[in-house]
Amino acid sequence: MQQNITYESSSTYSEKPSNQRLRLPYLDGIRGLAALYVVLVHCWEPSLAEALQPALLWLPIAKFLRYGIFAVVVFIVLSGYCLMLPVVRSDKKYFSGGLLGFFKRRIRRILPPYYAALILCSLIGVFVLWIEQTANLGWDEERLSNLKGLFSPSYSFKDILCYLLLLQNFGSSYINKINGPTWTVAVEWQIYFVFAIFLIPIWRRLGLLPTLTIAFVVGITLNYLMGELSSTVHPWFLGLFALGMAAAEINFSQKPFLVQMKKSLPWDKLAAVFICFGFLTEWIRFNLIQEMPEWVIHYFIAFGAACFLIYCTNFLINGKPLPPAVRFLESPRIVGLGVFSYSLYIIHAPIVWLVFQILLSMHLSPSMLAVKWFVIGVPLSILVAYVFYRFCERPFMSHLPVKVKSQM
Repeated sequence: MQQNITYESSSTYSEKPSNQRLRLPYLDGIRGLAALYVVLVHCWEPSLAEALQPALLWLPIAKFLRYGIFAVVVFIVLSGYCLMLPVVRSDKKYFSGGLLGFFKRRIRRILPPYYAALILCSLIGVFVLWIEQTANLGWDEERLSNLKGLFSPSYSFKDILCYLLLLQNFGSSYINKINGPTWTVAVEWQIYFVFAIFLIPIWRRLGLLPTLTIAFVVGITLNYLMGELSSTVHPWFLGLFALGMAAAEINFSQKPFLVQMKKSLPWDKLAAVFICFGFLTEWIRFNLIQEMPEWVIHYFIAFGAACFLIYCTNFLINGKPLPPAVRFLESPRIVGLGVFSYSLYIIHAPIVWLVFQILLSMHLSPSMLAVKWFVIGVPLSILVAYVFYRFCERPFMSHLPVKVKSQM
């Protein structure tokens, strides 16, 4: 059967395959929606939520925007999936160009936009402090520390060094400086080394199940050994990444056991069950058992995300009519948003922060402040991110999305 398949994602987690190119557009759709959701979450200040709490209109919005970490979980699973695809589909079951080739592609893909965003955030910070001093805006230290964890114009040389080395997740004081959301980029960057140097050799020698088990055990064990530091390092994310790897192998492996698993299990129903458990356990953690470990919730969401990836890819590689969810994720605007989702993720923080500071100076009511923050902050973040993508991300992309024909 001949069909058109598109593969090789254009977004931040794409990886040069070692044989035929393939692009799964729905992956960009997922990334685009996840990045947009993160922007929406960051256009919401907890203190503002408290001021709006009596208003019935804002209550569901506040509840909807409290799951930002779930988007990060999905990003990590997607990363494992996309980086494993070219490995599992190659004849040698290894990276194209070897280990050095893998790191060269990761460096080229991740670091130039990341450092460009870091420079831009630093310049914005200097500009804000200069304006505050020269124009006497009354933006004192307390005012400038609003939206802690998102962006801060005040930082030290040590903060800059941590961001340059992608170590800002090793301590909460660093996460709250310069460009807060990039702590996830640091976590993922560190996982790349574990993936390439340890997980792939273990997978090649022992197979999928031992690799998953080792990733889970190492991640969860480090979580308890690190103590308070684990809340920023997130060592259990290694298991989330491994679940993405597992989903990729299940989709494209020729091993009889995995082929049978791919064909027989109800992946859509499993995805729904795991995600429901994830939201249920998060609700329990919020309202009943605050001591529940985060990794329990994140693993439920990650299992659901991995099952959903297998479900969607099965439709695409088998040429079946796409279900509504996949058609929506492959719609041009959603995919288009996903193409520059990395830029949107790493550049939106100072934009959202600046909009909030300007609106605060206008002494608006809480409801009007919230409305204008969404109406101005979200579109402006998307616009700036697209411009940033054109100049600072796209030139460093190894491949642009292409369509190829495949014999199935």
